[in-house]
Amino acid sequence: MVLAPFQKDWLEEILADGVSSAVMSCPRGQGKSTLLAGLAVWATFDESDSGAPQVPIVATRTQQAVRSVYGVAVSMVKTEPELADRSIIYTAIGTHRFVVDGTGGECFPMANGVDGLQGLDPSLAIMDEIGFQPIESWDSMLLASGKRSRSLVVGIGTPGLDRDNALWQLRLGWHEAGGDIPGFRFAEHAAPDGCDLTDESAWRRANPALDAGYQNIEALRTAVKLSPESHFRIFHLGQWIDGTDNWLGPDGRRVWDALTDPYQLVPGARTWVGVDIGLKRDSTAVVVGQRRPDGRLHVKARIWLPRSDEAIDLSDIMRHLRQLDAEYDVEAIAFDPRLFELPAQMLADEGLSMVEFPQSQERMTPAFGSLLESIKRGELSHDGDTAFSTQILNAVPRFSERGFTLAKGRSRGKIDAAYALGMCVNRAQFTAPPRQPLVALF
Repeated sequence: MVLAPFQKDWLEEILADGVSSAVMSCPRGQGKSTLLAGLAVWATFDESDSGAPQVPIVATRTQQAVRSVYGVAVSMVKTEPELADRSIIYTAIGTHRFVVDGTGGECFPMANGVDGLQGLDPSLAIMDEIGFQPIESWDSMLLASGKRSRSLVVGIGTPGLDRDNALWQLRLGWHEAGGDIPGFRFAEHAAPDGCDLTDESAWRRANPALDAGYQNIEALRTAVKLSPESHFRIFHLGQWIDGTDNWLGPDGRRVWDALTDPYQLVPGARTWVGVDIGLKRDSTAVVVGQRRPDGRLHVKARIWLPRSDEAIDLSDIMRHLRQLDAEYDVEAIAFDPRLFELPAQMLADEGLSMVEFPQSQERMTPAFGSLLESIKRGELSHDGDTAFSTQILNAVPRFSERGFTLAKGRSRGKIDAAYALGMCVNRAQFTAPPRQPLVALF
């Protein structure tokens, strides 16, 4: 096995004394599965001063670990007679592993369940595709690895489709600490943010395997023409792109960002409001919409996040709605009565235009379908608020024979602002225009 220079440099860094965990972020095609497999074979056969080697290879599912790193490691053992003679390979269902007689070492694939990981005692633990694994799994491996005088936890992966994963959390912590976390090493191969998609010098910066000679640049030249931009930036340039493969399509971030056009709402102008209430686990969002002079509906959001020790205060939501009603000519405040029925009745008694909008599939399917069409046609605008954008881009669709709704349980984070937006836009679209004054003819 011939190592590329960047692989040698990384191994020298992570195998140094005092290093207990290490992560590499890189695009696809950099030979990470082969590198991890070689590392696993070495660690399983190598004699250890801290007891028999234990080398788990962790993926989201056991079969995924078998197909990727563990399967490559087994192939390495089988094709080298000396290693094959010194080990036993078990292939029965549920007992994939190879064991080394001389060292007592064992290497095996496993899923990333937290409970199972905490029961390990690894000399080397490998997490494959860490950009698609939860931070809880990484933390569990770190806790398990502390049982020996010397152990190492290693993860390699491509940036994920969202930021709710171990790779992003570790990258964020590394940068916040100024690259100085004792015992931890982080390496990243990525193109500069915002680089030209066809800049081949940026490709080489992100893909050291190109200069090492085992990645074909023609494959990238083909991919850049055929792949959605967000996919190419994530999987071939190692960049972090929000809003990928969500309900707005594979380039959801670009679609939503294209609507950014700041605008100041006009006091006294016709306005529509959507309210999505969450108490303990979900956030609460109020989205306000108002027509611009060019006819586009400009939308703004205010979002309340729940605290671990207390629910969101509904009186604060009611106060905000009263303020909106006092400042603007609010035509309708659409709300789901499930968690807001009594407060909404109180507000209606005060004269606010409260409109029940149950979040049923029958009601939300046409609302989200119409909202998506409005976004694609550029009929909306927003200020580019980060919290608002994050909730819009978190949402993933749940399809049915009638169309789609947004799935709160399957989405990548809180999406209450997306529901509030759907209700707000629906009311703005189906509210009758103001009556024109009668013209007297003489």
